[in-house]
Formats: sequence, C-alpha cells, structure tokens
Amino acid sequence: MRVLSTVLLCFLSATSAASDFIDFETSANQMSSYYRAYIFFDGDRKYKKSIVAIASKASDYDDLLSENPQLLSQWHTLVDQVNRVLEDESNIRNVNTQAHWEVMLGNLNRTLKEEVASSSYNKEFKDPKSEGYIRLLLLRMEKTLALYMALTNPVGGLGISAESPDLDVKVMEVSNMLATVDLQDYSLKRVVKKWNFIKKVLLKYNTDVAPYIVLHSYKKIRVDMNNHLASLQ
Repeated sequence: MRVLSTVLLCFLSATSAASDFIDFETSANQMSSYYRAYIFFDGDRKYKKSIVAIASKASDYDDLLSENPQLLSQWHTLVDQVNRVLEDESNIRNVNTQAHWEVMLGNLNRTLKEEVASSSYNKEFKDPKSEGYIRLLLLRMEKTLALYMALTNPVGGLGISAESPDLDVKVMEVSNMLATVDLQDYSLKRVVKKWNFIKKVLLKYNTDVAPYIVLHSYKKIRVDMNNHLASLQ
C-alpha cells in the first residue's frame, strides 16, 4: 500500500472529468519514466515494482477513455508491451523491442496532445490554492521527468536530442507554477526546495550519472505533493 500511495498519485479520487484526465496523463508519464529507468539501470527491481503498480491499474481508465477508442487502444497496447518486457528481461537489451516501444509511446503522446488541445482543463485550474492547480503542477513535473528520461533512450535516433530546447521550456513551466503556490504549507515548501535542486541537474542534461539523483528526488516530491493534495480534500 505504501508503494501505491507514493507512486500512483494518479489514482487519487477525482473531482471532475478534467481531474481524471490529468491523473491519466500523470500515470502515463510516470510509467514512461520508470520504464526508461528500468532499461537504463539494466532491470533494477525497484523500478520494476513501480511499473507493475501502474500497469496493474491500467484498466481503471477504461471508462474515462471509452470516448476516445484510439487512445484507449494505444494505452493498453503500450501497457501490454511493458508487461512483455517485464516478463522476459532479455528484452531489456533488445534494440528492436525498445524501438517498437518508443514508436508506440510516440503514438500515444501524439493522441494525448490532440486530446489536450481540445480540452479546457489547462484554463480551468488557475487558482494556485486549488486541488486542480496542484494536480496540473504534478502532471507538468511528470512530463518534465519523462522528457528528461528520454535522453537515456538506448535506441539512439528514436530518442530526443540533448540539444532539444523543450526540456528547458518544461522546467520553466514548472518553476513558474511553483512561484505562485502558497508556501504556508510545509509540504509545498519542501517541494520548492527539492525542485530548485532538481532544476539545476535537469538543465545540465547529464544522463550518465544524474538519472538516479533525479528519480530519487522526484520520489520525495511525490510524497509531499500527495500530502498537500490530501490536505485539500
């Protein structure tokens, strides 16, 4: 239960369809980051445990995604691919398997981008003290981590370039949102402090040594964000 409460913030009770979709996006980005960590660290069991926790709850989003069959199918296809890799660890070093996963993830992300473009939730959650704003902040943190972990991609050309400016942009988005939150909450004070440390590491793109540091710091941030969200309910 402790692992679930720490890792799967995406399964907190939702207050609206917009919050549900934010939670789904958060889950998809978390799985992407943990999967890449699992590959990067050559099958480290602690990352496998986190992936299994997310994948085992994949069907929880079936109702939410029922109105978008393409996204629903892409989500389950991606989860099935992840499960096959977890069942046969030799796939960790199979370039074709990893290239196929990257293609499927790209398809899912493109469909997600289209869905978000037609959604209003980015406009709905403007109040920094609201639960929706904190959920959106967490999502943007997870997107930043997923983009950073893509730099560790073992299949070369299918990954993003270390010269990509997108990571800088996403880091600044998170920093700007954090600048507006109410720091009277002790949990958020810790989040800001940890983020200021992570930000420096993220912007260096040092994927030879930094992924462990970043992932470890993110784990602590999720706990504090979870605590703050619980205080808002």
